[in-house]
Amino acid sequence: MKYYNSYMERQEVSPELHERLLGLDVKKKRSGSRWMKYGALAACAALIIGVGAWKLAPTPATTPNPPQSSGQFAAGYNPLPGEKDVVESDDLFVVSSPAGGGKLAFPMIPDINYQDITDQSQLSSDAARAYLPGSFMTDLKKEDIQTIFWGPEGKPQADHPKTEQGDLPWMLFWDGYTLQGRALYDGQGQLMELWLWGEQDRASFELELCLGALPFTCCIDVNRGDIISEFNGVSVAGWSQVYDRDGDGQDDYICGSAFMTKNDIGVRFVNRNSLMRAEYEQDGSMDLGGAQAFNALFVRQALADGGGLYLDHLAENENIPAWREENFSTLAQARQEADFAPYLPTAEPEGYNEFYGRLSYQEGHSNSLFVRWSRVGAYDDVEVAVYRDGYYSYNLVDPDDPETYDLRLYSIPWCDSVPEKYRETVDRPAFKAEDMSLAIVEARGREHDTGGMTYSFDVLHPDGTVVSYRCDGLTAQQVWAMVEETF
Repeated sequence: MKYYNSYMERQEVSPELHERLLGLDVKKKRSGSRWMKYGALAACAALIIGVGAWKLAPTPATTPNPPQSSGQFAAGYNPLPGEKDVVESDDLFVVSSPAGGGKLAFPMIPDINYQDITDQSQLSSDAARAYLPGSFMTDLKKEDIQTIFWGPEGKPQADHPKTEQGDLPWMLFWDGYTLQGRALYDGQGQLMELWLWGEQDRASFELELCLGALPFTCCIDVNRGDIISEFNGVSVAGWSQVYDRDGDGQDDYICGSAFMTKNDIGVRFVNRNSLMRAEYEQDGSMDLGGAQAFNALFVRQALADGGGLYLDHLAENENIPAWREENFSTLAQARQEADFAPYLPTAEPEGYNEFYGRLSYQEGHSNSLFVRWSRVGAYDDVEVAVYRDGYYSYNLVDPDDPETYDLRLYSIPWCDSVPEKYRETVDRPAFKAEDMSLAIVEARGREHDTGGMTYSFDVLHPDGTVVSYRCDGLTAQQVWAMVEETF
């Protein structure tokens, strides 16, 4: 494990890819099996078989912290004028229960086979996504999320204890969860995928929905026959895992399901832990049984006759932000972009024989230009990414605090040597342009796997432009010359 950690500590993605991942500007391939389309209806006795008695653990006395985005500003950071955060607090809400409290009906839990795949490799042959130019994200409002589960007519009338509802259908058992949702659209405003996240104490879930196709499911082959169950005439893939997912010393109980609804919505639902606990389970795990029951209750709601899921209100988005994508085959072409030229190198790095450049603009979301030189056969790259208009999150550090950025103070693996409070800044620090120097560049150097040195850091200019550098195979003096000429 030590050598694995050492290797992984040295692996990086380009700033361009890093920003795509933060923005979730991705699209799933629409090809692949449609194995969960429709199935013959089974007898009711076979559809609803309890997996064991269950109970709901007491709700925590305090509301849990809302889901955090890796793109949010660091605590104590004062954003520049116009600089934008990723998550708005008014796009979160805590699900409330019906005003009358508990329910009279006892939920019948579907018998879904949550196959244990903890120690199995489950790579799918259709597990691929591709970036789609012009795609954009929108945050979902509370009303958007409610309509997904109730449809355009809204929730049932609360005139009977068995039909009374809270914020969402009570049979989901999402009471007390903090919810956040986002929808991904293509450049023409068509819905590609939709996500909901919920969190309460150590319990959390992610729901992914897609019109007309199964959502992308990383590392799980949902076509495997031994993980398929039938519920209400629909094939449901189910899986479970038990391991310490977040490194807190406690096992996490993870359950997932994937299926196509009868109105052609692809679903992937994965939950970690649950406030529910099974009173009895064949394997003796009350926590795993509770996580399974929580997941199965969602399957029941999503495939219920007269219920289910509804996405028509989100299928199209007419508020398409203006966007532009441009590829460049030479540095000279890239430097024709006047807003970016002052921050780009004026000359090609010597010995690098392959060039790639791309401009990416989307109104309200991004405005960047990325260039890369590669040395074919040597696995060395020189990358410069310029971000304008405050669409890039960075970790500003003080040059007088070397422990926040100086790689010479730490050994590989960083997970063992870097204090937790400095890990983000040591990984990718940002410096004000007026503070930059050759000494800082030298402090950001480390040995590259292919020989020589590699350097990585961000530079914040007075107008708010951020330039991100990652340079393999150059000397500190060569990197500093590239930076210095932009001042």
